Amino acid sequence: MTEAFLGVDAGTSGIKVCAFTREGRLVAKAHRTVPVVTPYPLWAEIDLDRYWAATADAIREVAARVPTIVSIGLATTCPTTILLDEEGQAIRPGILYLDGRAQARLEDVVGADAEADVQQTGNRASTSTCWAANLAWIRENEPAAWAKVRRVTMLNGFLARRLSGWDGIEPTQASYSGLMRIVDPKPSWSRDLLARWGLDAAILPEISGCTDMIGRVTDEASSLTQIPAGTPVALGAADTAAASFAVSLMDSGEVFESVGTSGVITFCLDRPDFEPSFLHRHHIVPGRWLAHGAMSTLGGAFGWLNNKVWPELKTLAELERLAQESVPGANGLLFLPYLAGERSPVWDAEASGSWLGLLLRHSRQDMVRAVFEGTTFGLRQILERGSAKWGKRPERMLSVGGGARNKFWGQMKADVLKLDYIMSDMPDAAALGAGLLGAIAAGLFTGSDDSELPLISANATAIRPGSQRTIETYDRMFKIFDAAYPQLRDLMHALADRSSGPYADEEARPRLGVRATG
Repeated sequence: MTEAFLGVDAGTSGIKVCAFTREGRLVAKAHRTVPVVTPYPLWAEIDLDRYWAATADAIREVAARVPTIVSIGLATTCPTTILLDEEGQAIRPGILYLDGRAQARLEDVVGADAEADVQQTGNRASTSTCWAANLAWIRENEPAAWAKVRRVTMLNGFLARRLSGWDGIEPTQASYSGLMRIVDPKPSWSRDLLARWGLDAAILPEISGCTDMIGRVTDEASSLTQIPAGTPVALGAADTAAASFAVSLMDSGEVFESVGTSGVITFCLDRPDFEPSFLHRHHIVPGRWLAHGAMSTLGGAFGWLNNKVWPELKTLAELERLAQESVPGANGLLFLPYLAGERSPVWDAEASGSWLGLLLRHSRQDMVRAVFEGTTFGLRQILERGSAKWGKRPERMLSVGGGARNKFWGQMKADVLKLDYIMSDMPDAAALGAGLLGAIAAGLFTGSDDSELPLISANATAIRPGSQRTIETYDRMFKIFDAAYPQLRDLMHALADRSSGPYADEEARPRLGVRATG
């Protein structure tokens, strides 16, 4: 009978549950989609009961195919702010990293200079890296909900609670709280930063290790998932951190790309030398840090095309076929991929997407290709900033995730980024990383010797940059892309819709400039 460890990759819009053998071989996989709820401008939430039901259903499907599961580890989208009551039940929907409603409150507390907060917390002040701002927003705008709060956790803590009866938090998710100084080698909550936000440390879990066993599968969870009661559960880590562990990103200057709803280029650091346009966190590996250049809707842009723009096109492959009918440079058409605001490198919750240069001569093929190219130009901005900051420009880059198996897009990335692009044979890096963390917690591996772990290696054939003419075309278009956002920023902000939502009435709205102390 095959023994397997389970990795749960709980993403923004989908959940993957994968079972791996001790050798790292994928033996079963299930996927469920979950909707992002956007009831008002700048809001992005998930229905937590629905999310758990989908997760449990996917686990049950895998368990039916692999009867001997020895452990469960979690990797989740980050941050997702979740409030629990005295019974451990979710009080309201989870607030995703895409949500920008608390940005004004954040600026009230930390000031308008978002980059200055890098000195305090290790990250610039944004709702993607400071979920304390979401807590302040809820406290001021939803006081009835806030009165019930007994615990704050992230998505892996929530799922761990449903599986084992215990929640918690670990360093990779705590790094995005705005409540700790991640320059410190040992993760801990900061009294000064808690006071800054008027928060009581009693509502926060103690920071656990990513490989700690948070609990064991309960009888109730076992009946839902068919995983045997008593199976060890590890909190795991944020999804990109888990993927970093799975690809053995351990040494300073190493880099890789992960592609899902968002897209991230990650650098490994051996000291906390931070770049303000990146997100920074503790690595799973002690004494290392991760620097993420993160685009919010790299892969999400294609889901938007499929679901909202041309719903008759059902898959990424259909979009790719259209894009191939255009030419490099999309006949002079440019796309800005800021469909949910943007993180790296512009850091603007009110940035918006657009096609620039649209003319009667342009076709749908040009429009689709421009989306492929625009997302890739965003990656080039990130790579160039990281390379300039840390003095190391990679000659090759491994890519993992659902969008990393697209050869057309891979060739485009090789041409735009000017490096050898390697598409991993293992697209489920975050799930593997999560599973390994659970397996270490269960004692299947010691965790002290990397050589015993079935980590992902860059052994696939690299896609090399193509013709010089194509590269020159992309260089020209990239210069326009790089200049576009600064010139359009004020217009994007003028178009941002602040006129709707439950707190649009400024007279009825709490005064956000007053710092609450409750």
